[in-house]
Amino acid sequence: MTGPFRVRAANLYVRNPRAADDAPVLVEDEPHLVAVSEARGGWESVLPAIDGYQYLGRRPGDRGSHGSREVGLLVRDDVQVVDADVVQLSEAVPRSLVAHDRWGVWARLVLPGGVRALGWSTHRNAFVQRPDGGVRRSARGTAEYRAHVRAETELQQRQADDGWPLLGGGDYNYRVPCGLLSEVDRAWGYAPHRVFPAAGFSYVPHGLDGICLDPRAFAPVDGLEVIPRRRTGSDHDWITLTVRAS
Repeated sequence: MTGPFRVRAANLYVRNPRAADDAPVLVEDEPHLVAVSEARGGWESVLPAIDGYQYLGRRPGDRGSHGSREVGLLVRDDVQVVDADVVQLSEAVPRSLVAHDRWGVWARLVLPGGVRALGWSTHRNAFVQRPDGGVRRSARGTAEYRAHVRAETELQQRQADDGWPLLGGGDYNYRVPCGLLSEVDRAWGYAPHRVFPAAGFSYVPHGLDGICLDPRAFAPVDGLEVIPRRRTGSDHDWITLTVRAS
């Protein structure tokens, strides 16, 4: 076994009024990888300037849609970046204020000790789940969520086949249990709790967010650690999983 390695997922919140003050908390305990979403507003200039990390994602002044500029990866300086890209995974849902075009960031990484990983960050659209746990009656919203899931897992499987096993996370905008919905097997078919295991990956959830990993390459050491939202200007908790490589 090699490691441990720490991966964090953090929805930063585009309206966070104190991004610069929250940056030290974002990299607290020096995780190897931080998957960020809603990396807009005050965060755009803060993320590329965080000491000890390389930021992979759109930067201030870069062209691109809303969705392409709001996801990214912070990679610790002792992690080698072999290749990386920002890729579109689904289209915007017309007339929705919460379902703009959605993207993901992937990076082929070599962790300390020579361990390969596919770093991953994404933010799925927020149009599919009602507070009671059911699915909104939006054919277009459901179709785009489904398209995102398919594109995401196909990319991850191709990379795994090439020797780059999944390790990342994001805001998946799907919570199980949620409200009246208490059983995973009653959830919508494209919920991350179902799709990741079906694709051969593991998904460790907390609220709407989660960490995803390839169990053939990585094993959790303990449960999720949570940085509660009361410590930050975000409206999401930030989560961290420690893993070892087999």
